Amino acid sequence: MFFYDIPNLLAILIVIAVSFRIGLIPLWLSFFLGLFALTPFFLNDVLFPATYMPDQFAYYHRVQDIRSQGLIAGLFNIDSDFNIKMLVSNWMLALIPLPYVETIKSLGFFNRLIVTAFTIWLYSSKNLRGWPLLFILFYPSFLLYSSLALRDTLVIVFMIVPVILFLENRRLLALIVSSPLFFIKFQNFFLILIFFVVHLYYSRGSIFYRYRYLFLIVVMGGLTPFIMEIIKLLDFYRWALFVEDGGLYSDYVPIKTFSEFMVIALQSAPYFLMKPFPWEASNFLQLIQSIENIFILAVLAFMFLKASLIDKKIAIKWLVYIIAAFSIYGLVVFNFGTAVRYKVPFILIVIIGMAYELYLKHCKLILNKKIKNQ
Repeated sequence: MFFYDIPNLLAILIVIAVSFRIGLIPLWLSFFLGLFALTPFFLNDVLFPATYMPDQFAYYHRVQDIRSQGLIAGLFNIDSDFNIKMLVSNWMLALIPLPYVETIKSLGFFNRLIVTAFTIWLYSSKNLRGWPLLFILFYPSFLLYSSLALRDTLVIVFMIVPVILFLENRRLLALIVSSPLFFIKFQNFFLILIFFVVHLYYSRGSIFYRYRYLFLIVVMGGLTPFIMEIIKLLDFYRWALFVEDGGLYSDYVPIKTFSEFMVIALQSAPYFLMKPFPWEASNFLQLIQSIENIFILAVLAFMFLKASLIDKKIAIKWLVYIIAAFSIYGLVVFNFGTAVRYKVPFILIVIIGMAYELYLKHCKLILNKKIKNQ
């Protein structure tokens, strides 16, 4: 079955070679994209058993069914395990133009093709350079989850592309492009909408910016009667994930007041970024992830420092957004592996989005150097 994935790999290498040949990417970037195209071979049943992430089997079998039955028949042949996020995600994966879905590693190559094309687009069209480019290439968790039979790569693309479009003031198109998130990961769609609002709040010259204080008063006034209901709903999901992660009902401490909610949410943001700490790791993979968290913290600190030297308002805006996103996720996610997986898109959004906004407004890289036209 190994040989069925060779054509998938060759298709990715052809895309890389053609992109290099027509001048979209340099030789060094072509080399690393080609090298990382091999990663699906070395993960499932090599680095760890495929059953370590059992969700892969659902995606693998469903995409295989869609491919074998035809896109339309496979789309509507709904089984007892049907849910809308699986349906939409698998249909999108089935449309990826690679020939074979014969092994659980096959969808890893599908996702590597998406990431390869996405990276080429960022480099050639959005002028992503320097530390942000190196980060997305060598970010271990991104490399891991974009090489497995999961939907994470789709989630990442449908989050980052709308953010880039919104920064370019193509706001309606950004909303349209982000709409698949509503079906495949609703909470991330909600958090992208929060980014749109935060960006408008800081966008000098817009109507929203002119009346931003009035808008905040209206929003706060409208939410106040429902704030405890919202907190109760979040607390319910928090309790459910706590129990799902092996916690005992008797050990769970519910959130009862708004002040408790705010304190726990703000405490959860930094912990969500850093979990698991090295002393909390229960296996080798978690230990690696804990070391990675230290590296990510250092990179984020470096990026925010450099960005603040160019434009403090941009740095503050992205800091507010990442704190808001991590506060919400940190509040409800207890499982270490889930936390690492869920924070990948937001880390990438902040690194790529902040670098691109600095380029758009100041024509500078995050390293405070002017970008030459290429």
